[in-house]
Amino acid sequence: MYPRTFLNKLKWHPDFVFEDYAVVYLHRGAPKDEKYISCREIVRLEGGFFIFRDRRFGETYIPYHRIKRILDKEGNVVWEKPGINKGKKI
Repeated sequence: MYPRTFLNKLKWHPDFVFEDYAVVYLHRGAPKDEKYISCREIVRLEGGFFIFRDRRFGETYIPYHRIKRILDKEGNVVWEKPGINKGKKI
C-alpha cells in the first residue's frame, strides 16, 4: 500500500483516529535524516504531497515519496516504506 493510500485510510475510515498517528519522513540534515510530525499537524492530503503547518515556516509541503514510516500513538510502525528496517519501535 502506498503512503498516500494509507494516510487517506487513517483519515477517512471510521475505525481510525487520524490524530493518533505520526509520520516519519526524509529530511536531509536532521538527525538520521529523519523528521517526525504528528498527524495533528497535517492540514491537507493532496495528490502528490501532504501539507502541514509549521510555526516557524508556515505551510510545508512534503511529497509522499519522502515518507519512511507511519507510527501509531505507542510508537509502533504501522506502515513502512519497502527496504527500510522492519518492525522497530521508535
